[in-house]
Amino acid sequence: MPDESNRRKFARYLIHLPLLHKPKVPAPIKAGVGWTRNLGESGTCVDLTDRLEPGTPLRVRLQTDRGPIEVEAQVVWAGEPAAPGEAVPHGIVFHKVAPDEEKTLRDLLLSRGEKRQAGIRLPLELPVTCQPKNQGPPPVQGQTGNMSRGGLFLRLSGVIPPGTVVELALHTPKGPVTAEGEIVWVEPPERRKPGEPIAHGLRFTALGWSTSLSLGLFLVEPE
Repeated sequence: MPDESNRRKFARYLIHLPLLHKPKVPAPIKAGVGWTRNLGESGTCVDLTDRLEPGTPLRVRLQTDRGPIEVEAQVVWAGEPAAPGEAVPHGIVFHKVAPDEEKTLRDLLLSRGEKRQAGIRLPLELPVTCQPKNQGPPPVQGQTGNMSRGGLFLRLSGVIPPGTVVELALHTPKGPVTAEGEIVWVEPPERRKPGEPIAHGLRFTALGWSTSLSLGLFLVEPE
């Protein structure tokens, strides 16, 4: 029976974070971006675009709400995509983590508690245009405040009622990224300040793998 420290070490939490991977040594593989499915002290299950061979050594940067964590790692298994062009699942084990970043990783895992929540919001400030789907009103302009793989926090110039499905255009320095989502909550009138943007919460309803990668790359390497 593993002791408490080993139990914590091998526990996996449903945490979705963007990551950047690079070959550790000169290799025929190229750098790439992906998203974690789960995360623990000893490793992670990730979705990547290209299949990497088991045994491939990597340098991995995980972008968290506490700053980036960089580790040396190795691919231990690779699965198959659910459909052509979709994400390829991989298992990655961590080999070397600097002491300060190991503490950041442990603090992150401890903060999830037993809830094992997937969504971690990362700062993301981009201009955004929201067009209610299949409706006549003009688009609403605003800015994002943060993002998880499941949704966005938005500050908009006007009110979009909860339940409204919108088509989004996030205006990144490399061009617009489009997605679809549903407004799930709006800042109540008594909390709004005249002339200031109105807070909204949005849940993605259609976020393709290519869009997930584009946003994940921007989160990991905003410049």
